Amino acid sequence: MLLRTVAIGLAATLAIGFAAAQTGPSADNPPAARRPYDVKSFGMYRAVILEGDFSAKTSLAPVMADRPTTGVGALSEARGEITIYDGKLVVSYGRPASNPPADAENAALLAVSTAPAWQTIPVDHDVAADEIERFLAQTAAAHGLDPDGPFPFQVRGTLGPYSMHVNAAPTNGPHGMGQPAAITVERKGETITGSVAGIYTSRDLVGVVSHGGTRTHSHWVAADGDATAHLDTWGLKAGSVLSLPTR
Repeated sequence: MLLRTVAIGLAATLAIGFAAAQTGPSADNPPAARRPYDVKSFGMYRAVILEGDFSAKTSLAPVMADRPTTGVGALSEARGEITIYDGKLVVSYGRPASNPPADAENAALLAVSTAPAWQTIPVDHDVAADEIERFLAQTAAAHGLDPDGPFPFQVRGTLGPYSMHVNAAPTNGPHGMGQPAAITVERKGETITGSVAGIYTSRDLVGVVSHGGTRTHSHWVAADGDATAHLDTWGLKAGSVLSLPTR
């Protein structure tokens, strides 16, 4: 893997109607907002991109105490990635260091969701990276969910082609459109096995929970459950299994 600065582009249009709740160290933060399937957000994606805001918005211990089933986010100070898959917390760091227990960490950005029960849908054909969001929306609609979101999803199987990264450090440089949000460790390839934890956002959460111009925030989890990374692009291979909340 190569450590390098990755410039994360920002779409020209960001939804501005939703002010994400931030429950963190400040007592002035408003209560966290709840959505269908108990989607809750801390921090704002566009603040990370435009301002380089990797300050702590919540600690992970109280978040995990609420027993979320799915979650995706970034550690404070741009030090790594956070994923919750099937209720298990997984944290990966971009650089080796002496780190606290995962649930003692702080998040600069985090979206979590609780699905009381899941329905599993076999994937019977390859899905290209540029078709993932359409596939998720169409499959959700066919299985009783609002295709406009928001809803959590999980995948087990084989991804590919894919590109992913783990934040390693802040850039301490300029931020904004076309500027790097963090120094990252990048990995890419044709196929990789494992799982995906993700949130399909509603339109008003674009730029809050997901990157501007996209409807999903997705993380890969290794097959052994011990490593995770933010998925920049990913396709899905036939034979995988998609899990969606029951209606």
